[in-house]
Amino acid sequence: MDATTVGREFQKPNFHFDWTEYIVFSLVLITSLAIGIYYGFFEKNNKTNEDFLMGGRSMSVAPVAISLICSLVSAITLLGKPVEIYFYGIQPTLIVLVLIPITLILMYILVPIFFRLQLTSAYEYFEWRFSRRIRVIVSIFALIHSIIYTSTCVYGPSLAVEQLSGINTMVSCGAIFIVCIIYSSLGGFKAVLWSDFLQGVVMMVSLSAIIVVGTWEVGGIPYIWNLATKTDRTNLFIMDTDFRSRYTFWTSIVGGFFTWLPTFTTQSQIQRYNAVPTLRESRLTLFFNTCGMILIMLLCSWIGLILFANYYNCDPVTTKTITSSDQLLPLFAIEVLGRYPGLPGLLLAGLTCGSLSTVSSTLNSTAAIITEDFVKYYKPDLSEKQLLIISKTISITSGIVSFALVFVIAEINKTVNISPFSTMLHGTLLGPIFGAFCLGMFFPISNELVKLKNVVARI
Repeated sequence: MDATTVGREFQKPNFHFDWTEYIVFSLVLITSLAIGIYYGFFEKNNKTNEDFLMGGRSMSVAPVAISLICSLVSAITLLGKPVEIYFYGIQPTLIVLVLIPITLILMYILVPIFFRLQLTSAYEYFEWRFSRRIRVIVSIFALIHSIIYTSTCVYGPSLAVEQLSGINTMVSCGAIFIVCIIYSSLGGFKAVLWSDFLQGVVMMVSLSAIIVVGTWEVGGIPYIWNLATKTDRTNLFIMDTDFRSRYTFWTSIVGGFFTWLPTFTTQSQIQRYNAVPTLRESRLTLFFNTCGMILIMLLCSWIGLILFANYYNCDPVTTKTITSSDQLLPLFAIEVLGRYPGLPGLLLAGLTCGSLSTVSSTLNSTAAIITEDFVKYYKPDLSEKQLLIISKTISITSGIVSFALVFVIAEINKTVNISPFSTMLHGTLLGPIFGAFCLGMFFPISNELVKLKNVVARI
């Protein structure tokens, strides 16, 4: 970056969480648990396996739209996006433009197909189109991606939580998984959606609070923007054609399009497209999802400029004040927002919500994949009650397995940064799955042999 390491001596602030921070943080966990308990014990229309996995396909637009946002915006995004802006300027913000064509493709091409089929497991499509073998292969890829990615999305932010609150990384990971396992296995898809709704609101409030207070404390909008302009961080149209460059107009638009599109065709996303009663409502959820995604990306980008303005003369990464760039936002919360009681706790709650929404979505979608693609195939005579018990058991088990993998991710993180590792997972496993959907939908002459070779080659 252009910032120099000379200037004021950097001192780690003597900050400790007090009762206001813990109240803000605890309220999110308690409310999420309460939602699960309500839908698990008191909701009358939540008694079948279909209700547990799909919410009875009768959900309203608002919770589904917010849940779509939450399932796509993890805590890694909330921590990592501002850091990218901090180091490289606002060029990465250009990626929001690709959400518009992606949404149109989904609304008028892909989602109508998914909605007509009314699938519970999205990968049932491959058995209809190709064969049982292809369905199994794709389902296994999806399961591997979901469980590993969930561990990654919880571990990375938990490192920041430890810096912010002093709570041990593995303790915070365990708390997040315990809360998610309880409310997801008790309340099913409805509890997941309404918890996502709550968590989405908390994330937006926390980002907005950071922006308002941070902008004021750092020096105001003109100062932040002028400094970013002076250091050449406001150039959106870097037309360099070298694709080895980290951020250019072309890498943001072309790379962003092919990076983001596969994430909209995962099991958890397709479940949400089919959770509303009509195709029109499904399209509305996509429209509001895009609006929310663009807003969050813009907020994160401005936070990145706030961070740059605050640390312009003394980069805490260079001075080794922090051990990882992901700790930059929590450090800012301690240094600057710590003067305002409750604000660091609100940031912690926002990060926790990003992790909670990712975990709960994974637990429910994993239960749907295993129950529909494997259990029903080998045990076709099971009753709805038996399937419901099995789905809940799978939800609990997948949560335990994913938590166990956090310890593996901790070892991986010693040599590989969390953010590029999660991007690699998307490309390695979601890319072939999306390619398989495209091959089946748009190339009628494709057959099982061609598909099998394609999947193996992509991996």
